[in-house]
Amino acid sequence: MLINSIGFWIFFVVVFLVYYLIRNHRWQNAWLAITSLVFYGYVSLKLLALFVVIIAIFYGLALGVEKKSKNSPSIVKWLKVTGVCAGIGVLIYFKYLNFFISEFSSLLTSIGFTVNTGTLNIIAPLGISYFTFKLISYIVDVANGKIQAEHDAVKFTAYVAFFPTLMSGPIDRATTFLPQLEKARKLLPSNLSDGSLRILWGFFMKACIADRIAPYTDAIFNNMSHHNASSIALASVLYLIQMYTDFAGYSHMAIGVGRLLGLTVTENFKQPFFAVNGGDFWRRWHMSLSFWLRDYIYIPMGGSRCSKLRSYFNVMVTFIACGAWHGANWTYIIFGAHHGLWVIASRIMKVPREKLEAKYESLKHYTWFKSLRIAISFVVCCIGAMYFRANSISDIIVAWRKWLSSDWGMPYLQATVPLFTFGFLSFLVMIYKEHQDEYHGKAHFMYSSSRAMRLACIAMTIVFIILTGALESNSFIYVQF
Repeated sequence: MLINSIGFWIFFVVVFLVYYLIRNHRWQNAWLAITSLVFYGYVSLKLLALFVVIIAIFYGLALGVEKKSKNSPSIVKWLKVTGVCAGIGVLIYFKYLNFFISEFSSLLTSIGFTVNTGTLNIIAPLGISYFTFKLISYIVDVANGKIQAEHDAVKFTAYVAFFPTLMSGPIDRATTFLPQLEKARKLLPSNLSDGSLRILWGFFMKACIADRIAPYTDAIFNNMSHHNASSIALASVLYLIQMYTDFAGYSHMAIGVGRLLGLTVTENFKQPFFAVNGGDFWRRWHMSLSFWLRDYIYIPMGGSRCSKLRSYFNVMVTFIACGAWHGANWTYIIFGAHHGLWVIASRIMKVPREKLEAKYESLKHYTWFKSLRIAISFVVCCIGAMYFRANSISDIIVAWRKWLSSDWGMPYLQATVPLFTFGFLSFLVMIYKEHQDEYHGKAHFMYSSSRAMRLACIAMTIVFIILTGALESNSFIYVQF
């Protein structure tokens, strides 16, 4: 039941109407918990049972941590480690065991053994990467005294299973989400307006940009050996745009649905195409994940409060974990390592850049200088997007061989009229909006002070989506994670 499907919105209307007929916050929480579990059970009742068991385990662990926090710090530490290991264990079993089996099978086959692994395939539960990170951060925060253990099992379930963010995030923290469930939510005009605008903009990004680009990138990346260097380079640029508009589109819709229900969901993107270096990019891209990795992996390892070499090591471990989080494929590890090296390079270049800016004080105020840094960052991200989308390491090797050879020429352009007309026009509209958001604080038509201008812009956006968007309810890239 994708968030861009008719089925989801029929489901949401029912949830919405009943939700605001209820005046008591406890019953609102119960309704959210029940409908979220129904949403999850729509995929599989077996997976629903597993999901409920996992929630119950962490609920109990947190209560145990709170009970022993004053008198038995060693038990608290043991319970925290148990929770973290349980979360990681669930991820490893469901997301990576198939990968380990496949790699081990390939190794055995290469030395002459015959292995049949057909009966060992494991189906990963929906949203496993998102709810396990929620649970891990929750148990760690309880153990570290940042939040009290939640005694209300219904409220805790509503937080973990919150259906708009269950499939693809954002990854909300208990510290910010649970307090919102402590009072009744009322239907406010501001929430209705803001939520609807976010949903509309998310639909625009998904239908008019991401899904217009997808046929082209699929055609290239699924047959890389048959395309020249220009086609692969163009596909890498387009896939970065596709990945952003697809995932940010989902995040906008999830945030919008949360707002309609009177809840503030964590922001996930902040104009990442205007980033000037690696660190800046990850403060803007998939922020709920990057900040989670910072707070629960990078900082506990020592962060930047250590020698430079050790801090670089911490960065690499964090970003390799980021790559591994995305899935069981070596291409994701390469993607993570690529961004880790970029963040390290950005730190190394910070000192000479600041010396240059100090020598030429006006340099950092020049638009061309900042534009150059943005352009370099964009190219690095495009290479990372190629690693992310490539089906295998051999495809990555093919791409680099073609880029380093003379295999350049006219890129593949067959059957791409919708992409290079409607898709490109939609991309320009998006860039204009993001530019205004970045430098002028939402000083664009959808947030005009003129009501007539706002309504006209909304109406035109709806008509544009209907006329030019790909409305087939295509799946989202990050649903698979």
